[in-house]
Amino acid sequence: MAVLASVFVIEKFAQDLVAGIRENIRTKNVTGHGPMHTTGAAEDSLFYRIEDNALIIGSKWKYIRVLEDGRRPGKFVPLAPIEKWLSDKNIASNIPRKSLAFLISRKIKNEGTALYKQGGNSGILSEYINLQYIHKNLTEPLGKAYIDEVTGILFKTSV
Repeated sequence: MAVLASVFVIEKFAQDLVAGIRENIRTKNVTGHGPMHTTGAAEDSLFYRIEDNALIIGSKWKYIRVLEDGRRPGKFVPLAPIEKWLSDKNIASNIPRKSLAFLISRKIKNEGTALYKQGGNSGILSEYINLQYIHKNLTEPLGKAYIDEVTGILFKTSV
């Protein structure tokens, strides 16, 4: 029974964590330019699985950390994702889309993203992936499930 209870607790924890991060992506305005959500790719990339006594929570989107910390200066951002973002956000400009994408890429290359310049720590991921959240929503419920199981066994045996 404790094994089933612990699997239920772990499953609920993983579902709630992924749902919370998805909600943050859709609604949290960390830079003053609206939520991070554009196409749903970031939200859809999140997954969890339980295997070999391990809970794996991840993302198939290689830029998921950028939602938390922003992008530091360094290299040009590929133009295609910026052009798609401009289109998805329906951003109108007198500047041709390809030129605007280049200007944005160059600015990010030189300065980093707005989130990076604000110091990162958006909370998109870290509101859910931190010791306090894990303790409250995983460790404590697991402990309670085991205590309830042991107490049930002891009282059944002694009666």
